[in-house]
Amino acid sequence: MILRRALYILLCFGAAVLAGCNSGNGVGAMPINTTVRVVNLVPNSRPITFLVDNNALVTGLGFEQQTLYLDTTNGTHEFSVTDGGNSTLVVVNETLTNGQAYTFVVYGPADAASSNLLTDSPVSIPQDGTLVTIPDGGTFAIRLANLALGVGAIDMYITAPGADLALTAPTIINIPYGVDTTFTPVNTGSYEVRLATTGTKDVIFDSGAVIAFGDQSILEAVAYSKGSSKLAGLDILNLNTQGSAQIYQSLLARFKLVNASAVGPPLNVLVDGVLTLTNVPFAGVSVYVKTLAQPQTVSIESSATPGASLLTFPANFSPSTDSSVVISGSAGALQDLILTDNNMPSPTGRARVRFVNASPDLASLDVYVDFVPTFANVVTNSASGYTELVANLTGSTFNIGFNIAGTTTPALVLPSVTFVAGTTYTVYVVGPGSSPQGVVVSDN
Repeated sequence: MILRRALYILLCFGAAVLAGCNSGNGVGAMPINTTVRVVNLVPNSRPITFLVDNNALVTGLGFEQQTLYLDTTNGTHEFSVTDGGNSTLVVVNETLTNGQAYTFVVYGPADAASSNLLTDSPVSIPQDGTLVTIPDGGTFAIRLANLALGVGAIDMYITAPGADLALTAPTIINIPYGVDTTFTPVNTGSYEVRLATTGTKDVIFDSGAVIAFGDQSILEAVAYSKGSSKLAGLDILNLNTQGSAQIYQSLLARFKLVNASAVGPPLNVLVDGVLTLTNVPFAGVSVYVKTLAQPQTVSIESSATPGASLLTFPANFSPSTDSSVVISGSAGALQDLILTDNNMPSPTGRARVRFVNASPDLASLDVYVDFVPTFANVVTNSASGYTELVANLTGSTFNIGFNIAGTTTPALVLPSVTFVAGTTYTVYVVGPGSSPQGVVVSDN
């Protein structure tokens, strides 16, 4: 058995010089040159440029895109990443070993991006009581890198489709943020892949579709954040001569309701006819609830008249993201606003804040923070972008002012709003123009 493995490895090693040994999802020897592939998992950045010692190796790499293996040289190099040549996202020195392959992952929010260099060769797979570099026939090998910012430690389940997780043990267990595991052998087959918060069966990623894992393939799965504070995405990368990979979109998304309406009674929310949230009062904000990341129909009803829809609209929540659904206006003229939330932790020493004009009577607002103009012309039923405010971990107090756009006439002043570093907030202006109110929400 040991001799068979050794001979097979040597054969594949030689074939790698030409076209690889059974590339794709099957067996694949690693490149004999020093190589690196680049993976962009920064959800809110423009396409990135990857530079080695200030020389651009990759340009125009969009979110959830990755290169194949690219030739480089051994030794210590400066790896830097920019958002297309503008702001620098990452600068780090990495030492590469001759003849090894690497995966360089850039991840997290653009305002606090991080990187992780994964060593792809050689690999050590436990098999039959020994460590090998190619899985035995009838198995594949997989490891997990947890780069999902904010979700904590995770478990990975590789199961038959629809298997009850309550009756199933994790395939890979208790992987903290920033850690990548050793390789785990699994019987070759087609599986549903799910991630859950460690020690629970709370699923934060679900492939839904069955994934076929090729015999004797070697893979690394990278969990990453797409903006949610609880859900994750998953990228599965092949360790073969080419370095092919596949993003798998989750079945899951989350949303919450912000009631800025003038209906009076609290609101109920139905998704595809299923009651999902109940009795959300005026100026109230629900918790996030899980939903399917697919086209759906959302209906808003008054809790006083269940069954009578006040507003119906389509929603297609993006996989592994958090959204805020804002309902404003009067009973006969309700309107919706669906916002994608950036709930990854904000940079050290800063709070991330955006502002929403949800008052139907205030056509446009200028936003001031500590009397400094911050956003102009935030029109009704719209949101500003995010800004970062210097704050400390015990909370810093700010004066938030909303003026009628283009004037010095105040519409609303919130004199003592506390923001805590590392937290994302949304400040809503709700209610009629004659008596607007401020609603401050901690989103993550």
